[in-house]
Order: sequence, then C-alpha cells, then structure tokens
Amino acid sequence: MKHLLLCLLAFSISLSVFGQNKKIVQPGKAPVNPYPFSPGVISNGLLFVSGQVGTDPQTAKLVPGGVEAETKQTIQNIKTVLEAAGASLDDVVSVTVYLSDMDDFPKMNAIYKQFFKEGTYPARTTVGVAKLVFGSSVEMTMTAAMPKK
Repeated sequence: MKHLLLCLLAFSISLSVFGQNKKIVQPGKAPVNPYPFSPGVISNGLLFVSGQVGTDPQTAKLVPGGVEAETKQTIQNIKTVLEAAGASLDDVVSVTVYLSDMDDFPKMNAIYKQFFKEGTYPARTTVGVAKLVFGSSVEMTMTAAMPKK
C-alpha cells in the first residue's frame, strides 16, 4: 500500500512538472498559412517555431533576391511569431537551418549573424536538403526559452 501511494504521488508530481501544457501562437502578421500546422507552440516554458521560409507576409509569395533576401525575410517571419508569444531573438536557444544548396552557406550565415549578438549565438544545425517548399533556398526552425514574466 505504501509503495502504491508513493507511485501515485510520483506520477502526479511528474504530470504537474512534465505534463502537457500547450498554447498555440497565431500571430496576426504572420504569412498566410493554409497548411495543417501552427506557426508556434508554447509548451513547458519553451516556444517552438515551425519551419519558416522567406515569404512576404502580405502576398505569401517568396521574396525575390535569392538566399540573402530569403534568409532576412525568414528571420523576420520568425521574429513575428516570437513577438506574438512575448519572446524575442534574444530568447532563442536553438536553430535548425535547411539549405537547398550548401554553397549558399556563407551568404546565409552573413545575414543570419546580423540578427544575433556575438557571444550569445544560439545552438545551430545546418542541413543540406534536396528541395524546400515553394522552391525556397532556406528554411529555419527556432526554439526559444520563454522569458520569465
């Protein structure tokens, strides 16, 4: 009986600490999203931003100008989701970058580093892929630690 009570207590504590709490972030200024995913989800103190590409929020079309313009717009689109959740790029802890051409890495990297403070860069992974949605050159996902209120 004592063992059962301890197990129940541990289970209830784990539910309250690790239990699923989920809030959808749906910014009003985000690019049009006709697909079945949320732009952002807050769960257990973290904000997960879905993959974003360099689409213009007004037209939902890819911005012209290649990987540099797309990288800048991609990060702007992510900033919109972060701000709607009450976070900023300063709160980002992890980034995954997908490039359709790894030769674009230096160009993407030059734009990317303009958005983050040197010495406080988030962890990052860059992956080369065969193709991205809308024929884009770059796609990014970010995870942020929600700031304490």
